[in-house]
Amino acid sequence: MVSLRAATEGDIGFMMSAERQPGYDLLVGRFSAAEHLANLNDPAKAYRIAVSPDGEPLGFVLFRDINDPQDNLYIKRVVVAAPEKGTGTAMMRLALDWAFTTTSAYRIWLTHIPNNRRAHALYSKLGFQQEGVLRGAYGHRQDQRGDLVQMSLLKPEWDSVTSG
Repeated sequence: MVSLRAATEGDIGFMMSAERQPGYDLLVGRFSAAEHLANLNDPAKAYRIAVSPDGEPLGFVLFRDINDPQDNLYIKRVVVAAPEKGTGTAMMRLALDWAFTTTSAYRIWLTHIPNNRRAHALYSKLGFQQEGVLRGAYGHRQDQRGDLVQMSLLKPEWDSVTSG
């Protein structure tokens, strides 16, 4: 069974390793150790680490804009160390529960690249609705730009998903 906990400075090595899996640079991006540390120390951001029953880290979610005055919480990054094992679904359910019960979030939103079908399927399964496409919003390689799909989930929608 997967559980969720706050990230610590000791998790930076795991997070960097998970981000550096083949193909993940385009799918989720990469932070340096200094950037992860700055995020950990930023009160407007929150990392949540998914762990196995024996405490092994399995993935992480990075929330941003915790103190947004309009109660819009942004998921900046979702990373699973070993995809296709159900960890992402379990981690995201726990992370969304945490966000909607611990913060004042009314709306949680995120973006992903259009060809990341696995992410889109997961977010849709969790109740996220596609809001649109941000054209040319992602500078992923030198002199290359790509679109981002924007999705969001409202608290009443999450309540409906979790009560049904």
